Amino acid sequence: MRRIARGLAVAVVLGALSAVPVGLAQSNLLQIVFRVPDGSPIRSSPVIDLAKGTIYFGADDGNLYAIPLISAEQPRRPKWVFSPDPDPAKRRPIRVPPVIDEARNRIYIGADDGKLYAVDRDTGQMIEGFDATPRTAPIRVPPALDQALDQPRVYVGADDRQVLALNALSGVVEAAFKAAQGAIRAAPIVDFVKNLVYFGSDDGVFYAIDRGNFAEPKLKKEIGSPIRGSPLLDILGTEAAIYFGADNGVFYAIDRDGKELYKFETFGPVRTKTAADPIKNAVYFVSDDGRLYALFRNDERDSKGQAVPGRERGKQKFAFSIVTDGSPTPLDGDLPRSSPVVDRRLGATGTGTIIVGSVDGNLYGIDPDSGRARFVHAVPGAGNDPRAAIRTTPALYVRGPGSFLDIYVGADDGSLYVVTRRP
Repeated sequence: MRRIARGLAVAVVLGALSAVPVGLAQSNLLQIVFRVPDGSPIRSSPVIDLAKGTIYFGADDGNLYAIPLISAEQPRRPKWVFSPDPDPAKRRPIRVPPVIDEARNRIYIGADDGKLYAVDRDTGQMIEGFDATPRTAPIRVPPALDQALDQPRVYVGADDRQVLALNALSGVVEAAFKAAQGAIRAAPIVDFVKNLVYFGSDDGVFYAIDRGNFAEPKLKKEIGSPIRGSPLLDILGTEAAIYFGADNGVFYAIDRDGKELYKFETFGPVRTKTAADPIKNAVYFVSDDGRLYALFRNDERDSKGQAVPGRERGKQKFAFSIVTDGSPTPLDGDLPRSSPVVDRRLGATGTGTIIVGSVDGNLYGIDPDSGRARFVHAVPGAGNDPRAAIRTTPALYVRGPGSFLDIYVGADDGSLYVVTRRP
């Protein structure tokens, strides 16, 4: 484990400090795609539906929006808006990303009212017959879709300590698992090879339960600190690693049996999802200490096949500060964080760029080799908010013969932005 001292707008590369370049390309490539009518923040990460040419996201006004992916209009007119309740006063914020079910032509979305809604992708109408019975607590993590079973299921966790297995067609609860204590704030994921569902809980335990019966857990990995960093299953050849973060500031990598592969310590809770990049041999995550961390995914080896000292699996590759002094909006324990994503355009100059939003109102693109900024785009904000926090995970869309990259993010000023990057 390794700690590093706090700093501002610096990249820490294998222990060395270097200043982030200034004067980078700014907002001439940034446009407002859509504004929520009442200015409610967008804290539900946008999801792109290529088959329908649509972007879906929720907002704090309690609505789910469908915006065209391609449009001559700026801002763009919604294809439809789903309102869970006709009375705006009764709607609760939607702060989790929607999940697309192509086989059944629907979208699943959870809300702070404790309901999981199923919405038609074409019309925005709630699916008739789908049981959206409210639970006793908000849903703050996206559901996981399991289509490999004879009867497809949706797994959803909430603040009532439960993970439910719902029939994907009807919404009827088919199985339930209740954690000892603590909300479910680390989203469930499915391991089809091992027939398991993984998730973390505020009770400080990482669980693995059988997909079929949800009986006693197959794995209980006790961390001793709330787990709110949603897990990622990373296949490493014949092996696998499961990554997740906890509020004790530690990033964990374990195998499917719960054996610790390594852990890495930071100065703040780790509540984002991890991104893995096999090409650059790195895993990326963000800590509440204001940094994006890059760790080596596997041992780096020399020409003789020997592990290079300091470049072993789990060692720090670099750290990049994404929160500058005087950030207008501090990190909040109950609000989402922007998780990193990777530009995977093959052959483009930006290949491998790590893209992440920040509460300082900037969208960062970070070079995966040097740990320096490739670009910084400042969100202008609206009204009295000079710069709006970006709490959503970027959605990437590659378009055109030149492989232009459109990066979509929602912000606290109620705007959905797009940044276009050239090849």
